[in-house]
Amino acid sequence: MAYSGIILVLWGKKMKKNSVNMLSGSIYKGLLSITIPIMIMNVMQTMFNVVDMSVLGKFVNDTAVGSVGACGTLITLCTSLLIGIASGANVVVAKHIGKGDREHAEKAVGCAILFSVVGGLTLTVIGLSCAEIFLRWINCPEELFGQAVIYFRIYFLGVPVIMFYNFCAAILRSIGDTKRPMLFLMLGGIIKILLNLFFITVFNMTVEGVAIATIIANAIAGGLCFTVMLRSRDMIHFNYKSMKFYGAEIKEMLFIGVPTGVQSALYSLANTVIATAVNGFGADATTGLSIANQFDGMLYQIVHAPSLAIIPYVAQNIGAKNIKRAKEAIIKSIIITICFGASIGSLSAIFSAQLSSIMSSTPNVIMYSQQKMVIVSSTYFICGINEVLSGALRGMGKPMIPTISTLIFMCALRFFWVYFVFPYCKTLTFLYLVWPIGWILCIITAVLVLVPAISKMKKNFQLEIAQNG
Repeated sequence: MAYSGIILVLWGKKMKKNSVNMLSGSIYKGLLSITIPIMIMNVMQTMFNVVDMSVLGKFVNDTAVGSVGACGTLITLCTSLLIGIASGANVVVAKHIGKGDREHAEKAVGCAILFSVVGGLTLTVIGLSCAEIFLRWINCPEELFGQAVIYFRIYFLGVPVIMFYNFCAAILRSIGDTKRPMLFLMLGGIIKILLNLFFITVFNMTVEGVAIATIIANAIAGGLCFTVMLRSRDMIHFNYKSMKFYGAEIKEMLFIGVPTGVQSALYSLANTVIATAVNGFGADATTGLSIANQFDGMLYQIVHAPSLAIIPYVAQNIGAKNIKRAKEAIIKSIIITICFGASIGSLSAIFSAQLSSIMSSTPNVIMYSQQKMVIVSSTYFICGINEVLSGALRGMGKPMIPTISTLIFMCALRFFWVYFVFPYCKTLTFLYLVWPIGWILCIITAVLVLVPAISKMKKNFQLEIAQNG
């Protein structure tokens, strides 16, 4: 009864308190109300993944840890496209909300939910049938191969559930509700940790226990988010009759979401190029990079959060034809990401030795970890600015620019840097400079597109208002 009471409070009659009015009121307050829960949720999710690896390392063996780790990049590449499309659903729903168009908002919600299920089932078929092929492609070591295949297949059995949660959470974000997806994911994460321990210590499971726990956790979080949508009286209400593929809605979701997903996949590919260069410095350098990546991964989740807040803000206000407020939201979101990114990034760089020593006591490994954190962590606020501008462009319905700039300045530039520039100055400090350089070039590109696009949209809206009298 107590548990049911808690859940009812989360989605009960005061649902308006969990949403944000993006069309009026304080922009800073609204952005922070959306941003901070996303930050907490993303950092907690990263920490839960670290706990998974720690449990396997403590109660099973390093082979199990390596088997799960070997699947990480593949899983990200395979799922990033559909998760990106969830961002497209966020924009489409938010735009209809801004227009006050309940009918099309509900159509977009139904279309998004159906797509999450169909897309998830498609990925399940691909994952189950191609697990061994994919793992051979990345040269998975033989001693890890057997357990890696088991983990990969069980994980992909649960991909429809994982996609379902991501789409439901994206739809809730379209009204500024980030608190409940955060709370639901935290609840699922806690249950996931307990199930990890239960499956591994009681049933003597290994990687399959972690995979099953992940599926159950996402099922709980997704189910709770969906229940909120069922009970909602806002425009995100889910109506089973709207669960169809509508041409206009699915086209716009794909137009915005596919480039976003491709961009995420390109990030993974670009980081692989850098890792290849670092591996040439030996095992200590590889380990140091892995440690630095853990902290930088958390920092990325912090600076990335304002960009997820700005997407529905811009989409809703463009839907309401309020360009001035959309522009103000972009500027204030940039200020927020600079404040969080510069302060936490500087602390990460200053205390890089102490942070690195948490995971290793080898001086050489700590030194290699510091080299990346001092260069990249201290400049991560620049990444945050780029992410906000990319989110603003997506909210405006212009998703191709961030994807193209990522392809050029994150992927192509890193290939060029590693193979043609880096050989003239073979130090890791010089290698890591490609991160802030790439971010700055992406920002310049985004500004050159964003400023005239806003100006043109403002003129079109003014003309439309004049014509309508």
